[in-house]
Amino acid sequence: MRSQSIQEQDAKFREALRAVPIHNPRATVKVSPDYPDEVEITVPLVYKNPVARFLRDLLKASDVKQYKLDRVGTMIYRAIDGRKNFEQLIDEFATKEKITFFESRALLGAYFQTLTGNGIIAATMPKRR
Repeated sequence: MRSQSIQEQDAKFREALRAVPIHNPRATVKVSPDYPDEVEITVPLVYKNPVARFLRDLLKASDVKQYKLDRVGTMIYRAIDGRKNFEQLIDEFATKEKITFFESRALLGAYFQTLTGNGIIAATMPKRR
C-alpha cells in the first residue's frame, strides 16, 4: 500500500468536511427527565453474519445498543439537521463556543467519529453539480 502525498491527504480531508451527517432513522431518542441537556439514543444492532446471528440467539444477546450523550454530544446531535455539512457544523460550534475553527474541529471530529462508529449518525455526500 503506498502512502498518500500531503496534497492527496488534504483533498480527502476537504472532501470529508463536505459530507453531510444525518441521524440514523432507525434510532430512537429519549430526553433524560432529570437532565434535559442529555439524551439517550437506542440503536438497533444488525447482525449480518449468520454465525453472529446464531450466537446472538444462543446467548440471548440484545438487539439494541443504548448510548447516553453528555451535554456537548447532545448539542452536536441536535445541530445535525441533514442539510449542514461537517465544516458548517464545526464553524457554527466554534462561533457559539468562542473557540477557533481548529479547536472546534479537534473536539467535534472525535464526537463525529464516535457517533458514526456507533451507528447514531451516518455521513452522506452531497450530489455534485
